[in-house]
Amino acid sequence: MYLEQIEIDNNINFRNRLIISDEDILKNEENFNKYFSINYSNKFVESILSHIRNVWFRAKFIGFDTFPNRSNPEAPLIFADNHSGMAFPWDAIVFISKMLENLKNSNNNIRTLISPLLTKFPYMCPFMIDDLWWKAGCINANLLNFETGMKLNQTHLLIFPEGLEGIGKGFDKKYKLQPFKTSFLRMSIRYKTDVIPFYTINAEYNNPIAYNLKHLTKKCRKFGMPFFPMGPIIFLAIFQPWIFYVALPSQINFVIGKPIKVYEMIDKPLEELTQKDLKKVAEKVRSIMQENLLELQQQYSKHPYDIKGLLKAMWKNKRYFFRYFPAFWPLTMTYFDVNFTEKDNNDNNGLKFSFFKCLKTIYKRPIVLAMYLPVLGWLFIGIRSWRLLKRNKQNNS
Repeated sequence: MYLEQIEIDNNINFRNRLIISDEDILKNEENFNKYFSINYSNKFVESILSHIRNVWFRAKFIGFDTFPNRSNPEAPLIFADNHSGMAFPWDAIVFISKMLENLKNSNNNIRTLISPLLTKFPYMCPFMIDDLWWKAGCINANLLNFETGMKLNQTHLLIFPEGLEGIGKGFDKKYKLQPFKTSFLRMSIRYKTDVIPFYTINAEYNNPIAYNLKHLTKKCRKFGMPFFPMGPIIFLAIFQPWIFYVALPSQINFVIGKPIKVYEMIDKPLEELTQKDLKKVAEKVRSIMQENLLELQQQYSKHPYDIKGLLKAMWKNKRYFFRYFPAFWPLTMTYFDVNFTEKDNNDNNGLKFSFFKCLKTIYKRPIVLAMYLPVLGWLFIGIRSWRLLKRNKQNNS
């Protein structure tokens, strides 16, 4: 989940006049909510993600019992988190699944700004499930979407201020926050709304001993991969493609911090702030979050895997083995996407699995079999990605 697409590259005297018009926001509202289905999201969490969150990652949420109050009733809060893991963004997926579960009957829901790389390139969507990011409520990170989310005030917004450099900084830089982007600061100042920091602990161990080789990452981004996590897991993924999308069972902790009132950290109107001024504010906010992150790391990262706790959770939830064990994620998630209907939203038992529906899933989405084909599977994934990219390009031309 990234903000570099929003960031304005201007080191001169930037006057922050990039306010999207109400007309543009009105036109963008349909696109903003085009694919999002709250029923789909809630049932996806209930049927699959809750089991992954509670068993595989044993996620703990500290300080979230009371939801933060809005500083400005007419604007959403901006949640900001450290990104980590050198893997698929499971830290964000786990967090937002809990928020969807807790807030599904309230007006305090959260939507996430994500890198357009994740939605543009088909193989960057979990297990090649079409439009899954958007259906789950994510939004492409660009200035128009950010401004639309702020103006509509339908949900709070989640951002990752470090951008791509946060999740792809490498295991040697774990818990070291990378320089912050400034777009979320402009929004906080413009709308007089608080930034709510929270801190992710142990997700650094989702893909340990993985490093970011900058020259290789630069080449990978041409093909839509944000970074190339050079480590043991990436080599295993050659033989089993599904491994590319999963993470080791680190016990993830999310700790909420005190609101940061960015609009009180400036001494002149937004219109008079230069980009250099905003960079200074960004560094102040980063320093605050860095200090808190290191303190919380000492408190909550003593046993990043907690194997005993993992085995206990797996045994307790053995009836849901096919839902939480990584080798089955491609099939179970694709199964859900193929077989979900709106009437399932009233089924309190979750989406039920059957042999015939499994056959239906494979028939409609044979690409799921490629996830389990050693080496050759990547060829089919590449071909399907190329065809979808070509089709999307034609549709947009």
